[in-house]
Amino acid sequence: MATKDALIAEEGNNFGGSSSGDIATFDKNAEVVNFELEPKPIGLTKEQLEKYRNDPFWKPVRTVLFALFWLAWALMFAGAIAIVILSPKCAEKQKPDWWQTKVSYQLLTATFYDSDGDGIGDFAGISQKIDFLRKIGVTTVYPSPVIKIQKDEYFNSYDVVDHSAVDDRFGTQEQFQELVDTVHNRAMYLVMDLPVSTVDISHPWFEKREEAKFVIARPTDPGFNESNFYPFHGANNIKYLGYPTSQNPVLNWKNADVKQTINGAIQKFLDLGVDGFHIDHISQLAVDAKGKPNHDEAVKVLEELTKSVQLYVESKEELAQKKIVLFSSLKDVEELHVKATETGLLHYVIDNSFANLDDKKCEPSVAKCVHDALNAAYQRHEVAKYTPHWQFSNSEASRLASRFEPSTAHLLSFLQLTLPGALSVYYGQEYGLKDSLNKNANFKQTGIMQWYPTGKNHHGFTANEVFTDNEIFFPESEDKLEMDNYNSQFDISDSPLKIYRKLAKLRQRDEALIVGETIRDELINDNVILFSRYVQAVNNTATGSAFVVALNFGESIQKIDLALAPASKLIPTNKDLSKAEISVVTANITDYKVREKHDFVASPLVLPPKQAVLLKL
Repeated sequence: MATKDALIAEEGNNFGGSSSGDIATFDKNAEVVNFELEPKPIGLTKEQLEKYRNDPFWKPVRTVLFALFWLAWALMFAGAIAIVILSPKCAEKQKPDWWQTKVSYQLLTATFYDSDGDGIGDFAGISQKIDFLRKIGVTTVYPSPVIKIQKDEYFNSYDVVDHSAVDDRFGTQEQFQELVDTVHNRAMYLVMDLPVSTVDISHPWFEKREEAKFVIARPTDPGFNESNFYPFHGANNIKYLGYPTSQNPVLNWKNADVKQTINGAIQKFLDLGVDGFHIDHISQLAVDAKGKPNHDEAVKVLEELTKSVQLYVESKEELAQKKIVLFSSLKDVEELHVKATETGLLHYVIDNSFANLDDKKCEPSVAKCVHDALNAAYQRHEVAKYTPHWQFSNSEASRLASRFEPSTAHLLSFLQLTLPGALSVYYGQEYGLKDSLNKNANFKQTGIMQWYPTGKNHHGFTANEVFTDNEIFFPESEDKLEMDNYNSQFDISDSPLKIYRKLAKLRQRDEALIVGETIRDELINDNVILFSRYVQAVNNTATGSAFVVALNFGESIQKIDLALAPASKLIPTNKDLSKAEISVVTANITDYKVREKHDFVASPLVLPPKQAVLLKL
């Protein structure tokens, strides 16, 4: 049987739920429920308010208050508009051009992959290997050479015999077009060499006996003995300027045929889809009577050339939206490049200063050598105001892994991939390829790309098994280890190739590594290079992520207290060192695992010899 209180409660619930406006109360003493159909009004009733409607006192008060309300609203609205208009606008993030942050991969066409089994690499071979490059973060393919050159054993891209034709040893024009299309279909870019100041002595112009008008030449006299001038066909009455050797006569850019030939070649390759051109030896575009560069005149010729490219791109509907890049190298004349970049004639200049370093030049401290080289490069970039483009190895110098012992070479590649701007990797550098066994010491850096372990087909370079027991046209690396190839290292998570891949991918995903400033490196104990990368805001704070790069070039363990100076100067004030995340490490670091958090306030960063770490804050 239900209790009396339960019945009362149920009764109260029934009454209280009859209408949203009803009020039910229970009088315990009288044991009755008082029920009100409508709540008691709060404040004045309608009848009470009615008598104030036309009251002589309240009527004007209401009018004034009403006017003040709308006036205040109008003033606030106007103030909001004024704030929007007059306040300083936030700096719009400038999206970098495609070439400013990309990983460019320079390969020698003849030594990369031989698809048809004739012993020489070709355009089709590059097309077949594109996905291997894409897997490791390459975004720009830079094959060299492309255009027709003198048929000798060196495959020097400056030995031009026809600017407008592709070299038939590498394939047809259609196969080159297929390569360009293959690259673009993977959202990648393709750039190429285009020598504009020199040709080979076997160029058809030299067969016409009219060569003197196409190249820089002058009659000789008893007092003329400039060593950089060479006789035509053995005749000493007139000599031509050769640069850098007698095999490369310097073109005369005052000649209309020369201009028409070069411009026609550029336009042809633009129509084929090429995204940019390496224009080197620009100091030779204008010279004085002794063959010395005339910088001011050379800049004028370069300006004429770049304007011609720009006008052609703008005139073609299919090219109008493309950004064609023109670039050169510091190996020519540095002062001229400063002028060229300041005037916007070149988009960037490859900084190849690190390609000239080696173990001997860097004695007794590689870290100090690297520190000094970075300082010199930073000063060049600050003066010239151009985006740095780093190159640590190329076709004209011994390979990085032969100039330094392998672990140091790996650290230098780690460094290159974390520096600001763009970078150019020379084929094989990603896995530590060494110089070849070429009998000509000047070309030992041009050995074949090694795709697979030692075995048939010369590390997988050629599709022709006939070469198995015979000497191939291009020599292999002097290193016969089973790990000195792409495929073996790709299967190992902490190999140099895989670490290269992690860094190449990361620098294309995180804004701090894409466009972030570099807080200049610190040299610790003459062994450790330390610097940071982040997008700077006010008061040394970072917008988004911040990265700290630490590289130990020494032979012993190094401990770095990141919370104390000088290291602490590299850390943004709004980042917490106690929650640092390990982003990338080299192979022999066992104390730190990727994606782990570490407190570097409580304990120092410990770096084993020849190892590196990338921290994310």
